[in-house]
Amino acid sequence: MRVRAFLAAVAMVPSLASAATPIHLTPSTPWVLDYAENSCRLLRRFGQGNDSTTLAFESEAPDSLDLLIIGQPLKTGRDEVAVKFLPSRSTAMIGRVDETREGKVPSVLVNGVQLVSDDFVAAAKKRRSGLKVNADTMRFEEKAAYRAERGAFAANTTAVEIDARRNSPVVLDTGSLGQAIKSFDQCSRDSLRDWGVDPDLEDRIVKPARSDVRQWFSPDDYPKDMLAQGQESVVKVRVLVDATGRVTKCTTISHFNAPEFDRITCAKFVQRVHFKPAELADGTKVPSYYVNKVIFRIGF
Repeated sequence: MRVRAFLAAVAMVPSLASAATPIHLTPSTPWVLDYAENSCRLLRRFGQGNDSTTLAFESEAPDSLDLLIIGQPLKTGRDEVAVKFLPSRSTAMIGRVDETREGKVPSVLVNGVQLVSDDFVAAAKKRRSGLKVNADTMRFEEKAAYRAERGAFAANTTAVEIDARRNSPVVLDTGSLGQAIKSFDQCSRDSLRDWGVDPDLEDRIVKPARSDVRQWFSPDDYPKDMLAQGQESVVKVRVLVDATGRVTKCTTISHFNAPEFDRITCAKFVQRVHFKPAELADGTKVPSYYVNKVIFRIGF
């Protein structure tokens, strides 16, 4: 495992008991970039003692990003809370409230984080709806613009706000995320190489590996023991897809629940799912990867 620490730690933070609204927590550690086996993680701790809160970005593939925040200041009776990047983003993301497996520490998870401005997202949607072009081609043409916007957005972001306490949000004063996210993105590309995927070839793909995954899963796939215990989960999955569309490797990432969900998800992907392989502009089919999530929820 390769671990890299960078950026200077910032000073102490006062106790929440004496803090005014909103509650600001400043860094108590440097950023730590963890080249984990199946993903990249960027972590930093904020606050001291009972106020200690960990902010973690995690990615199992380039341009795929989750945000996990763990700490006692996040304790709330709600199932979901609003999360914002400040001052860049005006629209709040939805964070799912849960607890860590060990220690039962309050946690907030945001899946599918986009480090781009609301204006950029709106402009991209407008271009796609107004032009009669192949959506895959549009995605390819927007890659460079997206990554430039992502870098600028990260550089301008200086805090993360979590509305866990009504009228008293917790604000993690990160400082500019620019350099940290730049190193994090490089980790994601290096991770692909470790998996046997060429990131430079990925940049040339105009049609990604694709499949209607919903047709391959059914309610019968819910693990019976987990169903009996009332356990639920959201499992992120990354699979390698060869040039024929066959799944050759599967990795899952889930944050809170039992590993049985991970096992079932990967087993079904390998046994059942077939893809249309990724293609270059000239129609050449090439190996690539696919990222999605499988949601295990109990209906009533």
